Amino acid sequence: MAVNRIPRPGAGLSVGRALTLAFDVLATALASLALCAVGLLLPGITEDHGPATGPTSPTALACFAIALALIASLAVTTVLLARVEADRARRLALWLAAGRLALLVTAVATFVAHGILTVEA
Repeated sequence: MAVNRIPRPGAGLSVGRALTLAFDVLATALASLALCAVGLLLPGITEDHGPATGPTSPTALACFAIALALIASLAVTTVLLARVEADRARRLALWLAAGRLALLVTAVATFVAHGILTVEA
C-alpha cells in the first residue's frame, strides 16, 4: 500500500529574524555602494594631486576591498540560509548577519560621532 507523502516544508523564520535579515541586506548593500562611491570619488577629493591619487590609490583600493568583503559575506549568508534542512547552518547565517549588522551600525555611529566632535572642536 503506497502512501503519497507530501514533503514537509522547512521551519520558517520568525518575524524578528526575517526583519533583521531584511535590514541587514539593506544596510550591507547601502554600505557597500557608499564605499564604492567613496573609492571612486576619493582621488578627486584629495588635496594632493600626485601619482598616488590615481585609480590605484591605496585608500580607494581599501574601500573597494571592504565593499567586496561585505558583498561576499552577504553571499555566504545567503548560501547558509538556503540550506533549509541544516538548522546549524541557518543559525550560523543569522549570527553572521547579526554580527555584520552590529559592525555596520557601530561604524556609522563612530563616523557620526567623530564628525560631530571634529566639527564642534
